[in-house]
Amino acid sequence: MKCIKLLIVFASVALNGTGQDSSTAKIKELDISIGTFNTKSDGSSKVNINPAISGSFGDYYFENRYNYEADNSASINVGKQILKKLKPVEIVPIVGLVFGSFKAVTAELQTSLVCRKWALSTDNQFSFEYTKPGKSLYFNWTVARFKITNSFLIGISTILDKHVKRDIVFDKGLTAALAFEEWGLRFYAFNYEKGKRYYWLSIRHNIRVKLNGNGK
Repeated sequence: MKCIKLLIVFASVALNGTGQDSSTAKIKELDISIGTFNTKSDGSSKVNINPAISGSFGDYYFENRYNYEADNSASINVGKQILKKLKPVEIVPIVGLVFGSFKAVTAELQTSLVCRKWALSTDNQFSFEYTKPGKSLYFNWTVARFKITNSFLIGISTILDKHVKRDIVFDKGLTAALAFEEWGLRFYAFNYEKGKRYYWLSIRHNIRVKLNGNGK
């Protein structure tokens, strides 16, 4: 927790410093989301708790993940929103570095669309494992949610996972999302109609810091 606090302070100071211009002291917001992505397989009592931190500052985005690409791996990812005129679509290309048990460079494209009561998102990622290219992988995660209330959404989700030397794995599931004040919960149940079921639970705490060109 101490490391996370230091990271927040460092990000606030660094990002604020890049915007120091007394002639254009525009207020910007630094959004940070801290939480865990917990996974559990059907028939197993083991729950994997995977910490993650992400955030945005203007058009820029960052995300640090643990155990996402592989067990005992960690990644650092940065990106920038492009084609901003294509509202309400958001497109964010991302590059990253994965280290630990899985060593790779990553190219990723996150796309989202919010239209009335529907929220759609898709994440395409290719990770090249430069020490063992045969372990490189392509990953697609797509989610479609319908807004029941302003804080509760339900929907469906699909995952396509393809390693270079393995067959394609395609899973589909149900999802529900709940948001209240500074907290967010997202639940996924994959392969609910057959064997090899597994579940994901994301718990996030959101922090918003206002910054301006004078460092206040």
